Amino acid sequence: MTYKPFDLTGKVALVTGGNSGIGLGMALAMAEAGADIAIWGTSAAKNDAATATLERTGRRVLAQLCDVGEEAAVEAAFAETLRAMGRVDGCFANAGVSGGRSGPFLERTVDQWDRIMRVNLRGAFLTFRAAARHMKERAEGGDKGGALVATASVAAIEGAARS
Repeated sequence: MTYKPFDLTGKVALVTGGNSGIGLGMALAMAEAGADIAIWGTSAAKNDAATATLERTGRRVLAQLCDVGEEAAVEAAFAETLRAMGRVDGCFANAGVSGGRSGPFLERTVDQWDRIMRVNLRGAFLTFRAAARHMKERAEGGDKGGALVATASVAAIEGAARS
């Protein structure tokens, strides 16, 4: 039996980085609670695997390739999400990268730093801006709007030593 702490029937949730890890876990929990799910990721293979997992819940699932650090990609993916799903009630900015496998901090390059900031910060901003515009428009029409949620790993709070 699936644990169902709340009912999301009739809702649509968008999860960036929703094709693996924390994002897929969140998407699966929301699908099990009744939400239709849109996921954005940068790997077609991971999107396909996540779609197969999420479809087992019986909910509608949309998986798209989207680099959240690219403004045009976010705008296009959000427009397609709305076209396919009709609305977005919850937007979870979960996509993120780390520099963990790129060697010791003292050897990091500016390009590596820029990639982290582009995905983790710019990506959340671009995603939230697109979602907030949609939710504000819905709220002005008498709807409740929606919710924006940012997630982060423990690395956002406490760094780990790298050698």
